[in-house]
Order: sequence, then structure tokens, then C-alpha cells
Amino acid sequence: MKKIIHFIFGTIIGSFLAVVCSRIPKGESLLSPPSHCEHCGHTLRPVELVPLVSAVCLRFRCTQCHQPFPARSFWIELGCGILFAIFLPNFQWGALWQLFWLLSTLVLAVIDWDYLIVEMRIFYCTGGLLLLSGAYLFHLNWLHPLIIGALFYLSQKILPNSLGLGDLWVIGLWSFFLSGYELLQILFIASFSGLAFFALEAFRKKKPKQLPFLPFLFIGLLFLLIKSIKPPNADE
Repeated sequence: MKKIIHFIFGTIIGSFLAVVCSRIPKGESLLSPPSHCEHCGHTLRPVELVPLVSAVCLRFRCTQCHQPFPARSFWIELGCGILFAIFLPNFQWGALWQLFWLLSTLVLAVIDWDYLIVEMRIFYCTGGLLLLSGAYLFHLNWLHPLIIGALFYLSQKILPNSLGLGDLWVIGLWSFFLSGYELLQILFIASFSGLAFFALEAFRKKKPKQLPFLPFLFIGLLFLLIKSIKPPNADE
């Protein structure tokens, strides 16, 4: 029952995060105008804003103009609901911190996918909260960001523009919380999944000119954190 409640609450949070992903990069307010159809401007009624349920019942179409609307919000809501169910079986500060880490990365990843940018306003805000709370909850690796910076400098000398500065900020922040081996795991999964996606798109003759890295970093982080979850009563 708890997992169902966590899932439902997660979908509500996901609905809000979907708005953040679509509005913040455009410089729009999160409050005004209210949620509406991008085609005809129809303001969505409360019954049309129920996470997951409304989209399915409406068959992903506006009730007024009947134009299809993007399914992205649905998938973000579903993903957030699943993350809440996975990471909050019992309330623990460490699990809550990991969940916030994943959700903040998810927002950055979606924006990077759409606009090929790391939204630094979101990064500074969420990164500051992660760093402050992480310093209280865990032992931080203060040397790792310096090593990451040095490696980035060398990589730019060998392969210029191989990694964006925004991606470096993200990896540098994460290095506070991860061991060297864990960071290498994330980078390996991100690089492998990114290359696999690029190869698939090339096979479909839709080879992208640019490929954002943050979505694949999110995949690596998700795998690592799920793998680290302890089963119930593991410490007993």
C-alpha cells in the first residue's frame, strides 16, 4: 500500500517537473499562464490534469481542437512515480536524498535532450542543495572534483570539445558523492548507451548532428543507485 501511495505522489511531482522542463528553458513563469493546449490555447480543466489518467482517457488529444499533445509529460509522471516507489519503501533521509538527486538530474537531462544545454539555473539551485545536504549526510570526496578538472583539461588538449563545460560541472558535482570506481561505472554506462543510441539512429538513417550527454549520464546514475538499494531488513 505504501508503494502505491508513493507512486501516486511521485506522479504528482512528475507533473510539476514536466512543467519545469518545458517552461524554464523558455524563460516562462511556472504559474502563469495555467496549463493549456499548445495548439489552440485551451486552458486545461482539473479533470484534464490528473497525472497519467487524464492523458490515457483523453487518448493524448486536446478535448477542444483534438490535436495530439506530446506524451512527454505522461512518461515523466510515470518515471517519477516508479522512482518514488523504488526509493521510498520506508522513509530514510539517504533514500530521499538519492531520489532528489535523480529527479534533479532527470529535469536537466530532459532539457538537455530538447535544447542541447545544461540549464545552469536549475543546476546551481539543485546542486547547492545536494552539496549542502550531502555534506551533512555523507563523507564527501573533496579531492575528486580537482582530479576531474585536471582530466578535463587534458582531454580538451587531446580531443577539443569532446565534453561540454555544463557536463563537466555535473560530473564534478557528482564526484563529491562517488568513489572513483562508481564514477567510472557511470561514465562507462553513459558512453556505452550513448554510442548504442547513436549507432541505432545511424542505422535508421537519422544520425543526429549533436548528441546530449546528460540523458545518458542519468541512465548511468540510475543504474548505480538502483544497484545500491538495500533490500528490506538487510541490516537486521
